Amino acid sequence: MKFFNALVSVYLLCVLYSCNLKSNHPQSGLAQDTVATAINEKIINSYADSIDKSMDKTEKKISLLYTIRDHSFYAEQYQNNGSTLLMIFHDDNGALKNTRKAFYFKNDSLVLVKTSNIQGAVLKDTLTYLRNNTIFKMAQRESSNESQQKKPSYKMISTSNKGNPEAYQRKFKFLEDALTQQNQFEMVFEAINILPEESYMSLKSKTNGAYQATLLIQEKDALVDSLVADPLKYKGEKIRFNWIIKDNQAIYVPVASKVTSAKGLNK
Repeated sequence: MKFFNALVSVYLLCVLYSCNLKSNHPQSGLAQDTVATAINEKIINSYADSIDKSMDKTEKKISLLYTIRDHSFYAEQYQNNGSTLLMIFHDDNGALKNTRKAFYFKNDSLVLVKTSNIQGAVLKDTLTYLRNNTIFKMAQRESSNESQQKKPSYKMISTSNKGNPEAYQRKFKFLEDALTQQNQFEMVFEAINILPEESYMSLKSKTNGAYQATLLIQEKDALVDSLVADPLKYKGEKIRFNWIIKDNQAIYVPVASKVTSAKGLNK
């Protein structure tokens, strides 16, 4: 009887310990996998869904809306306690192609890339699954009507063209620079135009001038007044300000503004 009671006690302790491991954190499901290589498509999809549902509870950073010729793009980053869970790249080539790439991370390792392309009337979604930084599965679906209610199912595609893992690292460095305005994205003040219809502030890359950023000014503040009063004083200088991105347009957020929404606000 004593031996039986001891077994029951051990079992209950194991159950309680297992329950304590459970968490609502999006990474908790994967963290309980004893072997990293056991991560499969189903687990990754569930993990990505949990991140998507908890995005409003994470720390968000957003870049400026950068333009180079007819091409514009911006990046988003979602973190929890300093660890990146998700990075999103919005790429707009006008009438040619619009692309959205979402990179999902688990313990700083890339596990999923969701790519959505709109080219003309054709929509193409691609899922790329990674394990130990190696692509092990890819799926794709394609449709011709953006407004259709029921999208086709994903179909498996060849992973023979896996690409170079270093390409992802270069992309992440590119996005990180865009988010932090470093290197080619170190932006400085160029000009400000206050017009009756619409007012804009323009920035350009300090290193090569190739990248530009334009912000719509809907409300003035002390900084805008200073830029208007003496634009030559600030030309070529880095200035600090907040912004939001709405409908693919960067909008200047004045210091005195009562805007409290964290959506798109650079903090």
